[in-house]
Amino acid sequence: MSAERMFKSAPSDPDPWMAADTPDDIRQFALESLRWQAQEIIDEILCGKEPGEELARARLRRCVARNPGRPERALLEQLMTNRDRTGI
Repeated sequence: MSAERMFKSAPSDPDPWMAADTPDDIRQFALESLRWQAQEIIDEILCGKEPGEELARARLRRCVARNPGRPERALLEQLMTNRDRTGI
């Protein structure tokens, strides 16, 4: 199953990994923290110089472009795509 099809069937809750009764300030902190961590991972991958990893970096750039301002979604999409390609 492709990542695109999986995301279309995802619940409409923007943060399904958090309980619905979580206070707003905690939800906001958790989301900002998750986004910061995802962006750090993306930045680290994209600054790589290994020629053999260029295809993965290009795929990640496309994921980032499809998910502006949502690095956690971009990283998840990239990981799901890699999982589908490797048969994990």
